[in-house]
Amino acid sequence: MKSDLGESPTRDGVLKFLFESSEYGNLGLFVGAGFSKAIVDAPPKTVALSWGELLAKASKRMRVSLTKLKHEGSGYPDLASRLCEAHARKTKGKPSQSLLKLKRIICAETAWYPPEDKRLKFASYLEKVAPSWIITTNYDQILECLLPGASFSLGPSDTFTSRKGLIPIFHLHGIRTDPESLIISQEDYVALFRPNEYRQIRLALALKESTTCLLGYGLGDVNVLTALDWSSKVFQGKGQAYPREVIQVVRNTKSAQEDPYRLENGIVVVEVEDIADFFDEFVEAIPRWKKQRSRRKAKIKEVLNIFREAAPDDVTDFLEDGEWRRNILAALPKYEIEFVREFEVFLNKVVDQNRKLSSRNGAFREYAKGLNMSLDVLSTFECGKFPPALLAAIVRNMDRLARYIGEGVGNSYSASQLWAERKSELSKSMVAELRAIAGCHRHVSLEELISEL
Repeated sequence: MKSDLGESPTRDGVLKFLFESSEYGNLGLFVGAGFSKAIVDAPPKTVALSWGELLAKASKRMRVSLTKLKHEGSGYPDLASRLCEAHARKTKGKPSQSLLKLKRIICAETAWYPPEDKRLKFASYLEKVAPSWIITTNYDQILECLLPGASFSLGPSDTFTSRKGLIPIFHLHGIRTDPESLIISQEDYVALFRPNEYRQIRLALALKESTTCLLGYGLGDVNVLTALDWSSKVFQGKGQAYPREVIQVVRNTKSAQEDPYRLENGIVVVEVEDIADFFDEFVEAIPRWKKQRSRRKAKIKEVLNIFREAAPDDVTDFLEDGEWRRNILAALPKYEIEFVREFEVFLNKVVDQNRKLSSRNGAFREYAKGLNMSLDVLSTFECGKFPPALLAAIVRNMDRLARYIGEGVGNSYSASQLWAERKSELSKSMVAELRAIAGCHRHVSLEELISEL
């Protein structure tokens, strides 16, 4: 299932794609610090602190001047390492001890919990978005507060597993209940970005296998860009049969653009004045999309009922009415999982009826009807995507029919003529597959029939 958002996605199209990914079961949320701030902050009061603010607080508690340690162009991990080195010199201790002290302070300073009104509001949002997983670089446990009884926490040393009915929350950079797990210093990040580091590999795979919605990150965040680069270049695939996009919700309080846009790296950006606005838009549109989905499900159910009931008239129509048959078959590749099992049972009943009708004396045209039907079914799927059980049933039927395709005594001339007209419709890969199956199962008649192809 390729993305149909294109280079110029619409706002409704992006939100609908997120909904369809959620329904499919592969929507993931990648959550940053901006998400925590949106929930716990109550302007003008700031509760959730940024990286810089956390280090400033920690430096005061460690009694080290942060201002003297800053260098032009250095990032926060480098600043955290310098802070630990300065503290170690001051206390005549080891930098590793100072780093652990810093991590413990950070854990204490991120004991944030949302006010009850916002907790209920955002819990409702997440329930309706229904992600399959959440990955966060936040140390806090705000997400766990929003999903009590519906989620479980995973730390950096845990494998990214899922439990039925629960949403895994994977703390990529550590969790405040385990100070040693925190990724803060330059040394921590060097280890994190190693090519064989599980956390980075798992993040890249998550982006590769899912539709990922980024919340609470600025454009150009190193965590996002690294994972995106890995997923697009290191883990390459020929195609995908599932919804997949990387969609970033960016807060822009001054002049949020109405229309989404796609960055050069492929990320689709949706600008909002507030994260809650994005959720409100999404939730408001859900009933409309569910109504569309219900209509589609009703049509699927209508076709499924044909297969399940296998009414005599429907069995006859499938065998004899080519236009009606092809309309039914056209739905199979789109809804293979929903249809294929029931269709196989229905097909066997069609084949049984054709066998009975063709066994009558002089009923040679029945072989042509069975052949026409079988060729239509063989043309329904690409060879490599053909459901195995269904292909096996058709091959058995083709072998039965092949005994009567010819112009000799006892053969069906009409079936022979139809074969001459339609045999070229079989792809080379399908012919090769038919030949392989026929060889393995000693379908001699079918082997002989396709030997000329």
